[in-house]
Amino acid sequence: MNLEEKNNEILHPKIQPYLYGYDSYFRFFTSLYNKKKLPNVMLLTGIKGLGKSTFVYHFINYLLSHGEANPYSYPNFEINQNNSSFKLIQNNTHPNFFLLENTFSNTYIKIEQVRNLLGFLNKSILSRNLRIVLIDSAEYLNINSSNALLKSLEEPSPNTFFFIIHNSSSKILDTIKSRCVEYKFHFNNLQKKNIFNKISKNYQININNDILEQFLYFDTPGNILRYLLVFKDSKITISRDILPCILYLMENYRNKKDPELLNFITLFIENYYNELSLNNHSNLINYFNNKYKILNMIQNMKIFNLNEKNSLTSIDRIIRNETK
Repeated sequence: MNLEEKNNEILHPKIQPYLYGYDSYFRFFTSLYNKKKLPNVMLLTGIKGLGKSTFVYHFINYLLSHGEANPYSYPNFEINQNNSSFKLIQNNTHPNFFLLENTFSNTYIKIEQVRNLLGFLNKSILSRNLRIVLIDSAEYLNINSSNALLKSLEEPSPNTFFFIIHNSSSKILDTIKSRCVEYKFHFNNLQKKNIFNKISKNYQININNDILEQFLYFDTPGNILRYLLVFKDSKITISRDILPCILYLMENYRNKKDPELLNFITLFIENYYNELSLNNHSNLINYFNNKYKILNMIQNMKIFNLNEKNSLTSIDRIIRNETK
């Protein structure tokens, strides 16, 4: 894919050659590794869309590309796309790297996948005495797959490193967490805004800066970019008039049934009621009650697959009546 091409696709972290905003984290991890103090089992925690996977793929390339042609560009925090380790990881053929992830959205990591990982850990390595395991979305490890993994986490060989990525908005099993050294990733609003401006430069995104800052208060740069691309082919301009955006998203969800759209609808609802509250202090209790009624309906749609038609109709009626 041409990285300069403006399109609707967000690059997968595995093929993203640029890293933004993680300078201090990257320096910290490289310092630990160079001092031989990098933990063998690391839990990297932060909310979804913060760029944790991109950070890990960059750090893994830093480790694996050492001594290769076209190694990682540390000063620029950039992967050379001609590097052999970068290409092998893209093709899932690197002998020193194993990826464990949920293969489909909202599905658990299966015990068969963990058994394949155990086979990888037991194999001898031909190139460099270094094994790297990336467990992405660890919250999708169920009890069976977690139990199968525990011994490997307890007794890793000195040159085996586990990078376990966890979405902090979801619970992870204590049996996994207790065997890791946890690192929590966080960015303030200004940092998130700078990251968003950099990752969105190859996309035709038009958004008011004030609205962007409101969104970033509740969510992450990656999620915001993903959501905003929903509007790219529409005639809607995101402005302070948020109601048309919510109605467009709900209609989009009715047609596509994409659960990610429910997250974006939630984000717009939060901002919609914040704006109403700022402009009409006399109706705060009603706004508060209606907002949480709507958010509860959306949450129930996600969890229980309730009658979506009735729920969306109710949400539509409530938000339209707020401005009457």
